[in-house]
Amino acid sequence: MYSSYIVFVEGCATVLSSGLKIRDVDSLDLAILEKMLSDGRIKFKELARTTKSDQRTIASRFERMTRLGIVKRVTIEVDWSRIGLTATAYMGSTTALGEEDRKKLFEFIRGEPRILEADATIGSHEYFLKVVDLDIAALRAEICAPLEPLTVDLTTSLVTNSIKRTDYAGLFRYLRRTVLK
Repeated sequence: MYSSYIVFVEGCATVLSSGLKIRDVDSLDLAILEKMLSDGRIKFKELARTTKSDQRTIASRFERMTRLGIVKRVTIEVDWSRIGLTATAYMGSTTALGEEDRKKLFEFIRGEPRILEADATIGSHEYFLKVVDLDIAALRAEICAPLEPLTVDLTTSLVTNSIKRTDYAGLFRYLRRTVLK
């Protein structure tokens, strides 16, 4: 039902300050994060061995990164389609209907468990949502239909194939090459 444990790390805009200097993170911290992102079940003992450090250092670094909000949580990644949620969609919307409708929209988004993520954006839409549901008909009837009166220009794009999955190893290579020179 799940592929592996993963650690969620704050986005680069927060971890990186202006001028591309990494705030509160050094090469050992990045090595710990990289190893945990590739194998979230890795033990501190194994991390210490692979980073040529000791367990106490690993534990204190992990605790510090958690306290700083760099490590947000440790969780599993679920393939929702394997348990029956076969429709995945990205939805974009604009809200120009007034503050009361905006409140209703936010209440719906926050209360709907099939809306996995919701972000306010600058661009063609004010909000983007990542949604899963049993099938396209349920998505249309139970998520799109209630959203339509609360939004202007609601668009839905169904995911048919994944082109690229999150590549944390590539991101760490980039950080080492461009920021940790």
